[in-house]
Amino acid sequence: SGATAAIDTGRDVPAADARLLVAAPRPKAEWRERVAGSVAVTELSLAVEPLLASSATPGAAAPATPATATAAATPRAVSRTIRLPVDLLDRMMAGVSDMVLARNELARRLRESGTESTAEVAFERLSLCIAEMRDAITRTRMARVEHLFTALPRMVRDVSAELGKQVQLEIDGGDVELDREMIEMIRDPLTHIVRNAIDHGIERPEARILAGKPMAGRLHVSARQVGNQILIEIIDDGRGIDADNLVQKAVSNGVISQERAATLNWDRKLELIFEPGLSTAQEVTAISGRGVGMDVVRANVERIGGLVDIDSRPGKGLRLTLRVPLTLTIIPALTISSGGQHFAIPRSAIDEIVRIGGDAVKMGTLGGADIVFIRGTRLPVVSLGDVIGLTGTCEPANLVVLKLSGGARYALAVEAVHDHEELVVKPAAPVVMACGIYGGTTLPDNSRPMLLLDVAGVAEKAGVRREEKNAVDAVADDVEDEMEEAGAVPVLLFRDLDGIERGIPLALVERIEDCFSSSIGKSAGRARLNIDGRLVPLVSCGAPITDMKVRVLRMHDGKEELAYAIDSVIDIVPVTIDLQRNSVPGPVAGVMLVDERPVEFIDAFWLFAQGLGADPAPAERPVCLLSDDDPWTRQVLAPLVEGAGYSVIFQQGDQPVAADLVIVSDGSPVERVEAGALVRLRPTAEERGASPDSFWRYDRAGLTAELRRHWSKRGA
Repeated sequence: SGATAAIDTGRDVPAADARLLVAAPRPKAEWRERVAGSVAVTELSLAVEPLLASSATPGAAAPATPATATAAATPRAVSRTIRLPVDLLDRMMAGVSDMVLARNELARRLRESGTESTAEVAFERLSLCIAEMRDAITRTRMARVEHLFTALPRMVRDVSAELGKQVQLEIDGGDVELDREMIEMIRDPLTHIVRNAIDHGIERPEARILAGKPMAGRLHVSARQVGNQILIEIIDDGRGIDADNLVQKAVSNGVISQERAATLNWDRKLELIFEPGLSTAQEVTAISGRGVGMDVVRANVERIGGLVDIDSRPGKGLRLTLRVPLTLTIIPALTISSGGQHFAIPRSAIDEIVRIGGDAVKMGTLGGADIVFIRGTRLPVVSLGDVIGLTGTCEPANLVVLKLSGGARYALAVEAVHDHEELVVKPAAPVVMACGIYGGTTLPDNSRPMLLLDVAGVAEKAGVRREEKNAVDAVADDVEDEMEEAGAVPVLLFRDLDGIERGIPLALVERIEDCFSSSIGKSAGRARLNIDGRLVPLVSCGAPITDMKVRVLRMHDGKEELAYAIDSVIDIVPVTIDLQRNSVPGPVAGVMLVDERPVEFIDAFWLFAQGLGADPAPAERPVCLLSDDDPWTRQVLAPLVEGAGYSVIFQQGDQPVAADLVIVSDGSPVERVEAGALVRLRPTAEERGASPDSFWRYDRAGLTAELRRHWSKRGA
């Protein structure tokens, strides 16, 4: 028949011959062997079944349509797939990387030779093709995250049944793509986290009912892409982590001291769960007590350049976030150098880059270790040359501020910062990786091989602790312990605005900041500094503030905040307080010797008393009557008057109102006002036709001066 003849010759079978195709004799063996190499039998059946269904319906025997319509309506074969070994993909990626290097070298040669524009156009087309090929090959390494999530439903079902719990699993973001190798590397950490959530997090049904929760616990696992990172979140509505209980266990196990525990904030307490051998579990079970703790989970995630964040609310639940790079093959990096050697740093670990010697950067030492003040925040300094053991290094000129999981940061001192590049990372030799400070090797555009630094490994080798501390590095803790034993306290030495060297207990100083003088204003007779949208009282000793920028010490007594203006920071030294006290109360409590030189010691009690003195009560403030009650008066003028220390009232009705000061529009009647003083506002800046004693309503300086003048007259 026509159908069998079409099969023998390899031609398409028309839709009307679908039944003939099914009823055709069994195909020959050679035909089956020939077809099996390109189209699966299941794909062939999928292509034929819709035709059978359409021919079985009424009206199927309609006249044949034109050939073009028939071809468009006939389903083609399902998309084909092919399996390739990962090694082949890696070799393809390496080949494309070599092509990129060759392209860059060709670009340099074209620029040097000054070739004509036609060659440049061809080169641009070549570059575009190489970039598209590189992206396409990179995509071949990607797989959907659902391959990572497929085993979770059964695991959750088995574990919850074994523990006698009810758990409802929700999975979201399975269509997000991630590097195949990355998926395999985070499979074990994700499995451990999920088992922990069911075993130690989600309560038994009876306990959940008593807590007012649904009988079935909720476990939500999701993935989403943010920039060049993949965020995998594991959220449960269980009991969460009791941070205080965690601290008690850490103290009893000797992980931290009781004194250190008293200084930890909530986030730092939660970070203790990543300490080796520390757990909140009441008992070890066969489900999640296999010796693999959260410290191993974080180490595995950080080994691939990721971070682990934790957020918990006791009784409400726990959120764990795994931040992993999109791919292990190509990462955005910063190239730096030290001792004549070039290195790369993952850009995801970089917080900022600063130059040593800048106005906002002050270097110092504490207990023999280097520290740096960056806009008032102290960070430990790690010299890359010292960590690697390079000889003949020059003096570092730049600091790369790096961030670790848990919020800890440190500054890496390097000689030079070069450029941002997209780098192809490959595993380094085992002897190199054994150092613990490298994450792989890469070949940048200049064809010179370089090593990728492991930010966490460098910090560990340099002794930087994983703690979120705003001003204390690893050595500072030991120094403070020694000072406590010797009866000394850390004192911040600074040069005041009048040029005199003074000191203040470091415990009172929260941070040091540089502020613009434009952020300083006066309200109710006191200077106040605008910091992060808040008005903080500002005090100073000696000369007035005249520079455009001023450095302030942000001090905190545990309840109130105060800003103290200074000229510069000198040092932090341990001092045994032995004052020759002043007989008259004031900002200086007395004088002490520091390194055989006299230093004035600030009286913190006096500073806080002066800066935080009670403002005049509303009843004691002078009253200012605003005769107009319109939006401009309420929203623009009233805040200005209140900021000058007045209580603002508005004219209501025709009854006279007693006020210390009245502000009216120029030309308005004032017979109803019993005023001690009157200020008139005109709508324009021109004085023509206006009262001689009136002010333009947007003359801020004039209005402020007039308000202060009436304030001073009232006080006199």
